Amino acid sequence: MRRYETVFIVTPDSSEEELQAVADKFRGVITGMNGKVAAYDEQGKKSLAYNIKKQSKGYYVLMDYLGHTDVVAELERNMRLDDRILKYLTVKLADQVDPATVEAAKPKPKKEADTTEVAEEEAQSPEAQESEEEETEED
Repeated sequence: MRRYETVFIVTPDSSEEELQAVADKFRGVITGMNGKVAAYDEQGKKSLAYNIKKQSKGYYVLMDYLGHTDVVAELERNMRLDDRILKYLTVKLADQVDPATVEAAKPKPKKEADTTEVAEEEAQSPEAQESEEEETEED
C-alpha cells in the first residue's frame, strides 16, 4: 500500500452536520476500497489566497491515508462531484507502507473555539505588554 495525504477545502457556509457528512463520505470511500485512514485533521475556517467559486473563505481538512492508486482515483472523483468541495490536492508520501505500523485515525473530540488561544495571547504578563509598548513608542 502507498501512503497519501489529501488536503481539501469545504464551502465555508457548511453546517457541522454537513462537515461530518463529508468526513464520513470520504472515510467510507477509502475504507470501502480496502484503504485505511491514518489521520483526519479539521483545520478550521481560513481565508483563501484568492476567490474559489466566488468564496473568499473555506473550511480546510487534511486527511492522511493508505491505499492503492484506485483509492485516490475514486476519492478524487467523489470530490469532483461534491458541490461542497471547493478545491483538493493529493500528494503521495510513500511508495511502500505496512498498514500494521500505522495507527488508525480516531475521531478526536471537537475542541472548543480557538478563543482560548486568543485569550492566552491577550493575557500576557504585564512586563511583556510594557516592553511592547516601549518598542512602539521608540518607532
